[in-house]
Amino acid sequence: MEKDSKKGTKQNVKEFWEHQAKTFEESPLATAPDTHYRDLEITSILGYLKDGASVLDVGCGNGFSTFAFARKLPRMQCIGVDYSESMIDFANRAMEKEKKSVQKRLAFAVGDVLKLSSMPELRGKKFDYIVSERCLINLANWKEQGQALLEMKKLLKKGGRIILTENTQEGLARLNALRKQFDLSPITVRWHNYYMPEKKLLAFARKQFTVESVENIGNLYYILSRVAHAALAKLEGKEPDYLHPINKIASQLPSLGTYHWSPNFIFVLKNR
Repeated sequence: MEKDSKKGTKQNVKEFWEHQAKTFEESPLATAPDTHYRDLEITSILGYLKDGASVLDVGCGNGFSTFAFARKLPRMQCIGVDYSESMIDFANRAMEKEKKSVQKRLAFAVGDVLKLSSMPELRGKKFDYIVSERCLINLANWKEQGQALLEMKKLLKKGGRIILTENTQEGLARLNALRKQFDLSPITVRWHNYYMPEKKLLAFARKQFTVESVENIGNLYYILSRVAHAALAKLEGKEPDYLHPINKIASQLPSLGTYHWSPNFIFVLKNR
């Protein structure tokens, strides 16, 4: 299901997301082909957010998750930022269809995660929470990812939290080790992604923040969707399908505690 190619330039990556936006418009498919897992991600992130808080949603895409947060938390104030102008255009188009009670609490702006603190729309603002939902994996390397985290830190209130929902290299390696037991080919990283290195991330985070929580939210989901479903599909001579009913069921099941069979984590980083 995942394809691999050589990591592109920053402009290549932007062009990819511009194309995704224009192809899928306001659909959740614009930023994630596995919509069942997107639902699980949103539910997991909501477990860490508090109503009435100020939130910055970095890499918001067309706003699909941002709207979900706002509907669930009726007093939340949120700004969504994305590097793709087309994504923000479709977020604003989708905003017109939302209730007034949602519209008055949301705003969207075009911005670069590496230059967040210099954005005019964010100047002078501090947030209770900053959400990154698979945004930083679109950067070129760990150096840029660390820079992005420092930019986020500048916009956090003291005691504020980054809800970092990202894929890690080590998580993918563990998943592929499990897939190998069922004679499944490894999942490779898409050309426009650079998965975060867990050890470097955690060492950096412990210096800059208080690491409050590390949760492998995709544990059981990935075992069922990327191993069990994939193995059955192979036996049947079929391609795995993101929209298969087993994936919907998997998205509604609890995680498996401290096991780490998924590349997708939530790291909760508190600003000291």
